[in-house]
Amino acid sequence: MPQSMKRATGSTALWCSGVLVGTAGAQLLSAALWSEQGGTHIVWFPGAVLLGALLASPLCRWPWLTASALAGLIGACVGLFHLPVLDTAMVLIAATALVPPTAWLLLQVRGGSPLLQDFGKLMAFGAIVIVALPAGAATLIGLVAPYTTFPGYILSDWPNVALAHSLGYVLYIPAWISVRSSDAAVRHSGPVSVLFLIGMAASIALLGTVWYTFGDRPGLLPLLCLAPAPILTAACLRAQMAGSAAAMFVIVVMAAHMSVDRHGPFVSDSLQSTTLGVQLWTLGATVCALVVSAIVEQRHASQRALDLARIDMRELAGHLIATQEQERARLARDIHDDINQRLAATSIGLSALRRRLPQPASTDVGTLQTQVIELSEDLRLMSHQLHPGWLSHAGLREALQALCASPRHAGEPDVSLSVPPEVGALSGEVALCFYRVAQEALRNALRHAEASRVDIAVAVSDSQAVLRIADDGQGFDPDDLRFHPSGIGLISMSERAKLLGGSFDLRSAPGKGVELCIRIPLKDH
Repeated sequence: MPQSMKRATGSTALWCSGVLVGTAGAQLLSAALWSEQGGTHIVWFPGAVLLGALLASPLCRWPWLTASALAGLIGACVGLFHLPVLDTAMVLIAATALVPPTAWLLLQVRGGSPLLQDFGKLMAFGAIVIVALPAGAATLIGLVAPYTTFPGYILSDWPNVALAHSLGYVLYIPAWISVRSSDAAVRHSGPVSVLFLIGMAASIALLGTVWYTFGDRPGLLPLLCLAPAPILTAACLRAQMAGSAAAMFVIVVMAAHMSVDRHGPFVSDSLQSTTLGVQLWTLGATVCALVVSAIVEQRHASQRALDLARIDMRELAGHLIATQEQERARLARDIHDDINQRLAATSIGLSALRRRLPQPASTDVGTLQTQVIELSEDLRLMSHQLHPGWLSHAGLREALQALCASPRHAGEPDVSLSVPPEVGALSGEVALCFYRVAQEALRNALRHAEASRVDIAVAVSDSQAVLRIADDGQGFDPDDLRFHPSGIGLISMSERAKLLGGSFDLRSAPGKGVELCIRIPLKDH
């Protein structure tokens, strides 16, 4: 037998075993609640267990899973409760007959996006699973009930049977889909803390105390029915649908037990009416929790998509900055090795020509030679600005000193520089970031700030490196950054800091100058 076929067979056997045990356990749980109600149903989970397994499996496995579910159900009912085999099989086949068609129909409407992130699909889920499937199952059970030896009142109460099935599906299926989905918020929110579980248990215990104490006061019934809302909301926000389903199940068990003892807000004239009240309230509360969970899922999905987009943009910004540095280095080499050398040759030629020419032509050539030398010096300065050789050969301290000592025009601000010797231990990435930020900030101060003084200070500690730059210029409103002439440069500074895992802080106001601070953690650099 091929290895792939062995794996498929083993996987099918594992799923079938899980469904057999799961449906048997679900039947026992449902029967425990049923027996407590003296013959009336509260919730029926086995159909939901089978539906969840079908939704998670390929079509070729469905017949085996359905047969395993029936085997588990019949085995539990016959072996533990000593019910007649034929009658039990007839009822259980009727109860589960519509589950495979429903699973197939759900697969047609689920599409690409998860169920809990699309309200259209959520409404389709409600119509199919919460309404149509339980109604159809209850109808089939009612049709086969007269041909069995079971008491008529157990299977002929259509609303009770339909609501029991509906509760099983609405409590289990969304939680199952949420836990299995790789995009579900519960998979990304981390484990639930013990303190939260203790808080939830205490809250449910308090709810039970309030229901037990004040449940017989008709004036408080609306408030008592709404009392679980904060508990379910907290469960939705922290553990999404799985958490709200678990909390809802504990609450409905508590409500069922209290109602049997004639306590709580759901007690009515008869046992059937009391059970119906518990079921209707549970269904309404669970559907509301399902809507809240869908909103939470959508919010988490949007946040994850935004985080991924930020990561992509940061990676793109990193590639752009790296490409920019490479292009700057290439331009700097071209200017230094080609254009400057040609200008130097031109200057030498003009010098030789000046010596051979008489006055005043010699003076004119000398003037041209001076202009060529000045142009060569400007290009040399531009080459160093594009790719600072000081930074790679002498270090950040000398590179910043050279930057601040660059020739300036009259009226330009004084530049104060404070750089400790410890900057020599900084990595090349951090040094380049600080140099480029200082270069851009100094350029902005010279062009736009109308400042008389610029202070540049670097500080290095064991955990981080800090660059602070402040001027006493005209300042601006940070909220109007995108309209400010230096806005693109400031955004570039921020991106450089974020690429290294650091932070960028900008403070400014009209007439108050500009102060910016970059902090880079050194644990990764």
